[in-house]
Amino acid sequence: MTTTAEVLVSAHRRAESINWTDAYLVSSIEEAMATQAEVIRRLDTRAAGWKVGFGPDATAVAAPILAELLHTDGAALSLPAAGRVGLEVEIAFRLGQDLPARDRPYSKSEVLGAVSGALVGIELVASRFNDAGSLPYPVYLADNLGNAGYVAGESGAESTELELSSLPCRIWRDGELIHDRVGGHPQGDPLQPLLAYAGGQIDHCGGLRAGQVVTTGTLCGVITIDRPCTIAAEIAGIGTAWLSIVGR
Repeated sequence: MTTTAEVLVSAHRRAESINWTDAYLVSSIEEAMATQAEVIRRLDTRAAGWKVGFGPDATAVAAPILAELLHTDGAALSLPAAGRVGLEVEIAFRLGQDLPARDRPYSKSEVLGAVSGALVGIELVASRFNDAGSLPYPVYLADNLGNAGYVAGESGAESTELELSSLPCRIWRDGELIHDRVGGHPQGDPLQPLLAYAGGQIDHCGGLRAGQVVTTGTLCGVITIDRPCTIAAEIAGIGTAWLSIVGR
């Protein structure tokens, strides 16, 4: 675990990807979550948000979005060293209250009561390891599920007012419409990953806190970006977000 944390810290600081070897083995979800916390400690940063989802065995998991990787509308983010990056548009929630870890599940109404608003998020996905598709899942989780940047639009409508599973999502690249679909979330309801993780928190980074942005999974799959461009996204009833992707 220590070795994995060391190489991830180096990759963050140098903004370079590294080759995967078995020497960096993280063999369980528990070790992965501990590694995330060790990387945060060594980088002297904090979790400004979370990616929540489900592991291969349906365990609810989370990965911190580091403070320096969380941006507001209009941010200019660089392509990673590999020259390409995955892009995902997601429904995210801003927390208005803490959701502390506890020994019983949260109800949907409790989670919604802690949410101050829903927003459109654009995530850049690029692992610090090369050939991410061949990584063991715990290693990818230790690498914050490949989060390489996140742009959060302004918090829009109250999430209780929306049928989150059936909202139209549209995405433009340099003004060209490249995605236009209703829904598309892997679990149908984007609130489900947050609801599941809130009731089963296993991180070592302080948990779900007021002010954080929690993103819940792509509505568009993964769109590969391999050149500088401008991306704009709109989710009906929630709002918009946009960013510029520039060369290194």
